[in-house]
Amino acid sequence: MGIRRHRVLYNALAAGDGVWHRLDSRYEEDGVRSIQVDLSSGDTVIIQGTTVDPRGAIYDVTSTLTPSDITNITTFTASGNGVIAGNWSYIRAVKTGTTGVAKVQGHI
Repeated sequence: MGIRRHRVLYNALAAGDGVWHRLDSRYEEDGVRSIQVDLSSGDTVIIQGTTVDPRGAIYDVTSTLTPSDITNITTFTASGNGVIAGNWSYIRAVKTGTTGVAKVQGHI
């Protein structure tokens, strides 16, 4: 198991896609990562992931992702804590709604 480091996946009022974060253990093993979401009523946060990760590639694989490469892992409609499990190569947070600021963070 790799070392988990705290990251902020999303912190904004506007709706939109967060940046992709490469995970430490990726294809080697399944991992369990904790996520904390602070969210205003009426907004939604979706945690998305992809397993696309060519070994040895030195380029931004996220620029080549197609919608079929991306999986919705979990959805938050209220503030809370959760875990995501799996061999995800990259994850990101996607916010819908503009009621208030959403902050998504965790040890990934």
